[in-house]
Amino acid sequence: MEKLGVKKVDPKIINISSKTFTQEEKELLEKGFKFTPTPNPDNQNLEKDIDEFCRKLRLREFFGRVDKNDDCIVRNKKGTTIQKGRNKDLDDYIDVLKSTKSSLLNKNPVKNNLCVKHKKALQELQKETEIIFKEADKGGAIVCMDKTFYKSLVLQQLSDDNFYIKLPDNPDKTIMRQLKQLCKKHQNLLKKDELDYLINFEMKTSNFYGLPKIHKSSDIKTAIEEQNGTYIATQEPTDLKLRPIVAGPACPTHRLSNFIDILLKDLCEKVPSYIRDSMDFLNKIPENVEPDTLLVTFDVKSLYTNIPHDLGLEAIKFWIEKYPELIPRNISSEFILDSVRFILENNTFHFDGDFYKQIKGTAMGTKMAPTYSILVMGFFEETLYQKVSDELGQEIGKHLRDYWKRFLDDCFLFWKKSEEDLQTLYTLLNSINPNLQFTMEHSDSSIPFLDVMVTKQNSLILTDIFL
Repeated sequence: MEKLGVKKVDPKIINISSKTFTQEEKELLEKGFKFTPTPNPDNQNLEKDIDEFCRKLRLREFFGRVDKNDDCIVRNKKGTTIQKGRNKDLDDYIDVLKSTKSSLLNKNPVKNNLCVKHKKALQELQKETEIIFKEADKGGAIVCMDKTFYKSLVLQQLSDDNFYIKLPDNPDKTIMRQLKQLCKKHQNLLKKDELDYLINFEMKTSNFYGLPKIHKSSDIKTAIEEQNGTYIATQEPTDLKLRPIVAGPACPTHRLSNFIDILLKDLCEKVPSYIRDSMDFLNKIPENVEPDTLLVTFDVKSLYTNIPHDLGLEAIKFWIEKYPELIPRNISSEFILDSVRFILENNTFHFDGDFYKQIKGTAMGTKMAPTYSILVMGFFEETLYQKVSDELGQEIGKHLRDYWKRFLDDCFLFWKKSEEDLQTLYTLLNSINPNLQFTMEHSDSSIPFLDVMVTKQNSLILTDIFL
């Protein structure tokens, strides 16, 4: 709780490492990971960047306007060069940009956005080899950890054989070979350029990292409440967990995952609870509710890693069969399901010299993961609506379908019945599938959801965006 008369300060740095930071280092870190120091002048790279920018403009204009007879969904663009003469306005813009190249190259350097003491602090932090800096899973704070502590947290997570197994060596070449076999099996459905896109690229092994869930640690929450400042220093918490991220922008399945994401994305709009973002949420909530309405939020525990493959495949099958008109005619449900299964079963990555495979859930990092999770939860909610109608009545079932809103694993509900009925709903929610479990918070006045504070004054709903 906020102390009387004391304004709560959001922390920007959580230091759980053994290092003591100087005031200058704290000030630098408080700028956050999105802060970009003024780079040193590099005329050679600037010239290359301008040329590459102009090339991308031509590619964007070409692929956005050209009438493609084959109607490919994806294609390789590497190496494509578009000549002048297609679009006069674009040609004129590029000519002006290139004509000013020399003045840009000779221009006096932009004033540095770091003072001398902060530049020195940056140099000192760059020398640190035993400290890990990670962005918090929620809130945007920078978390500073000893490398040994961070490594122990990751290895503790990867040792859970319900989710991960260790591999003897790098599986990428084997996966790539199996991917080509999958594409060959369905090659009659794929256009030449689509097939080329899926299998012809330079692959790179995925890496694993974790984002500290400081909002779930009671030790850190206590330290934040007691110190109430932008800089929080405390001992290594015993209850800190990481959100697992598999970074694989060039892994063997990344192209296939992107292709499947494009095919399935339109289905998300058919999920009754679906919201795209905070603005979409604001557009979908009512301006007035009954005075005794409760504001309720639910959170799915570790959604991405807890979706069983069989549930996920069943959900995808449900949606593509319910709305076949949203899938291109030449793409079969068999190809989509085979591809989703292949992506799920080949989520492999590297950490600290070893290779691992995730055997349950989907990787937070693969392109199709958000769309996949939205559709799985939408399928789950179809069962929820029916069970609520059966146990609490058709009226409440309809109310739930109309007012239950969800962004990935974060759910919001205006509840107009009693707290006792709400507890019944909560119990029922956690009884549907043991893999998908929820936490719940509720209030009769105000509650945060995403980056929105929702407040109820009598029957009026007010909202405020967190900055």
